[in-house]
Amino acid sequence: MSDSVERREDETLKDWGLAKLKSVLAGGSDPHLMTGEQYKESLRDGRRIIDCNGKVIEDVTTHPHLRRAVDTIAETFDAQFDPETRDVTTYVDPDDGRRYSTGWQVPTEKEHLERRRETLRLSTRKTLGVFGRPPDYGSTWAMGYLSIIDKIEGDRPEYAQNVRNFVDMSRRHNLISADVGIDVQSDRRVPRSERTSRLHVVEERPEGVVLCGAKACASIGTIAHFCTVATVFTPDLEDADAIYAAVPMNAKGLTLLLREPLVDPEASAEDHPLNSRGEEMDNLLIFDHVLMPWDHLFGYNNKVLLGLYNEFSVLAFWHILSRLAYRAEIFAGVAQTTVDILGTAHVQSVRHAVAEIVRYAAMLKAAVIASEAEAELRNGVLIPNNKYLIPGRLFSTDEYPRMLHLMRDLAGQGIISRWPAAVWDDPELGKTLEEWLPGIDVTGREKNRFFNFVWDLVCSDHAARVAMFEHNNATPPSVIAEQVYLKWDKDEICRFVREYVGINPERPGG
Repeated sequence: MSDSVERREDETLKDWGLAKLKSVLAGGSDPHLMTGEQYKESLRDGRRIIDCNGKVIEDVTTHPHLRRAVDTIAETFDAQFDPETRDVTTYVDPDDGRRYSTGWQVPTEKEHLERRRETLRLSTRKTLGVFGRPPDYGSTWAMGYLSIIDKIEGDRPEYAQNVRNFVDMSRRHNLISADVGIDVQSDRRVPRSERTSRLHVVEERPEGVVLCGAKACASIGTIAHFCTVATVFTPDLEDADAIYAAVPMNAKGLTLLLREPLVDPEASAEDHPLNSRGEEMDNLLIFDHVLMPWDHLFGYNNKVLLGLYNEFSVLAFWHILSRLAYRAEIFAGVAQTTVDILGTAHVQSVRHAVAEIVRYAAMLKAAVIASEAEAELRNGVLIPNNKYLIPGRLFSTDEYPRMLHLMRDLAGQGIISRWPAAVWDDPELGKTLEEWLPGIDVTGREKNRFFNFVWDLVCSDHAARVAMFEHNNATPPSVIAEQVYLKWDKDEICRFVREYVGINPERPGG
C-alpha cells in the first residue's frame, strides 16, 4: 500500500470512529477480512454498554450475557477462511484482485444474489436462524440506500456520496452493521415532536449535528461495529427529526442498555444445545449529545425521503424471508427427526403435520427464488421483486406460530419429560432412564439431548422472544397485509375478467 493510500485509510478510519481496526486488520493474513479472533478484538473499542443489572460492561467478548453470542458470530468470520466455505462467504473483486466479504458485495447480477443467499444459508445453519441480524444482514440497508441514490442525490449530493463511502469503507474493513428504525414505545397521545425520547437534533455545528433521544430494539448492535439509523415516518413528524445516519457503536455519548438475558449464561451444550450458543441481546440506544459528523448522514431535514422506507428496504426484506426459509428447512428436519426417533411415521396425522412444515419451507423459498428471477436493477443495484416478497413475508409470519405448534405436537411428552446431564450422570438413575427411554436407533440420553434442542427451538423463553421478533420484524403483519392488497398489480387481470364476462372493462376509480 502506498504512503498516500495508507494516510487516506488512516483518515477514513479515524473519521468513522474505527481507528482500532487498522491494527486489528494489520495483524491478520488478509487486509480486508477478519478472523473470529480479530473480530473479537475489534469490539474492544471503548463502546459503552450497560447490562440489565446497571453495570458497565468492560469487555463484551467476556461478559456472560454476550460472550457466547460473540463466539457464535466469530464462527461466521472464521468461515471466510475455511477452504470449504471461503468461496461462498467471500468473493474476489475483478477490479483489484482482492478478496472481500460476500455480505458487502453490491449485487448487480443474479449470481450475486444467489451467492449472498448461500452465505445466508451458512450463517443460518451456524445460528439456527435465531439471530435476526447476522453479519451478512446489515449491508442490505446500505445497499438499499444505494438503490435510491438518485433520490438522495437529488436532495443533497454530499449525502449520496456519504452512502457510497460507507459501503466502500464497510466492505474494505469487513464490518457488521446493525439497523434500527423504531422509536421507544411511549404515550402516543403526546405528539412526537414533544417526546423527549425521540431521536432528534438538538444542535447543528460546523462539524455535524448533535443527537439526543433513543432508539429501541437494536438487536445485534452491541456486537456490531455500526448501526444504520432511520426515522420511521409518522404524520406528525417534524422535518428536522427526519434522520438517516450511520452511527459507530463506540460513538462518544452513545450508551447501549441491554435487556435481561433469556438464556442461562452457563447452560451446557447437552442441556441446551441451541440456547448455549447465545442470543441476540436486544438493547436500547441512548443518545446523550452524540456528535454525528456530516459525512455520517445519509439524509436529514427532509421527511419526504422517509416515505421511501419500503423501497430501500427490499433487499432487507429479501434477506429476512430467505433466512426464514432456511430456518423453516431446519424446522422440517427437526419434525422428521422427531418422527424417526419416535417411530410415528405410520400415523397419518403425523405425516400430514410434517407435510405442512415442508410446505411452509417450500413456499417461503419459492417466494424468494421468484423474487430473484424477476429482480430489477435500480441505480446499479439488483433488487429482488417485491411483489413476491410481500405475500411471502405475510405467509411466513402468519404461519410461523402454527409451525411451532406442530413441532411441539409431534414431540409430545418428549419436550416435557427431560432431565439435565447431572441426572444422566448418576449411575443408578442414568441406567434406569437408559433402559426406559430409548428411541429408535438412539440411546435414551441421545433422545433426551435431541428433545432438549427441540425445547430450545420451540418452547423456551428464547424461542418466544424469537417468535415475537419474527412477528414484528421490519413490518407488522397487519401492515404487510395492507401492502399485499395495495401493491399487487390488479388492473390487467381484472380487465381480462371484466372483458371475458362482457362488463365495463375499467375498474371503478381505476
